[in-house]
Amino acid sequence: MHALKHRVLPVLVGAAVVVGGADLTAYAANGHPLLLGHRNSESSTAGLSNSGRGPALSLHSGKKSPSLAVSSAKLVKHLNADRVDGRQGADLQTRAVTWTIPSGGLGQYALDGLKSGTYLATLSILLDATTTSSCSLFEPGHPLGVLTYGANSGGLSMISGAGILTHQQSKELTLNCDDATAFANETGVESTITLVRLDQVKHAKPRATVRTGGR
Repeated sequence: MHALKHRVLPVLVGAAVVVGGADLTAYAANGHPLLLGHRNSESSTAGLSNSGRGPALSLHSGKKSPSLAVSSAKLVKHLNADRVDGRQGADLQTRAVTWTIPSGGLGQYALDGLKSGTYLATLSILLDATTTSSCSLFEPGHPLGVLTYGANSGGLSMISGAGILTHQQSKELTLNCDDATAFANETGVESTITLVRLDQVKHAKPRATVRTGGR
């Protein structure tokens, strides 16, 4: 009984040395099992494959921690992400919505189907007019909108301009041109309104410049 104890004791001490020696900053695991809870270091690529069903690797973490961390900014081929910052890929695409205004109108049209958001609105309107004309894009009861002007030339007024417009889907977006002038149709040029949604608009304050010496 005493002899057995003397033989087991060195084995346990040796095992403790191995376990204690594994608690390193980086553990070279080439050809050896990976140590969980430790930082493992490889000199060649470690591969993992699954010949059965399901993914080859499943990672789980707490709700406040990412399930994966990488140190390189290089592109990972075939790695697909369904969301970016919680948003679908389609939400990140730049999409333009264009209305073509029919000729012979009465100068006012309601533009339906536009989602809420901030837009860059571009107006290109040709009017059959004899004076300088203007067109505005606005929501009823909203003081802000896009107002554009066009000089008259040969009985036609080309109104072109752009501006930032904030739209609420519950409100009706309306194009209104002065004097209820009919839209020109004899030139074949289409009158259009194009809106491009701006996901982020940063308002910066201009810096005042003081000039002296008559400059």
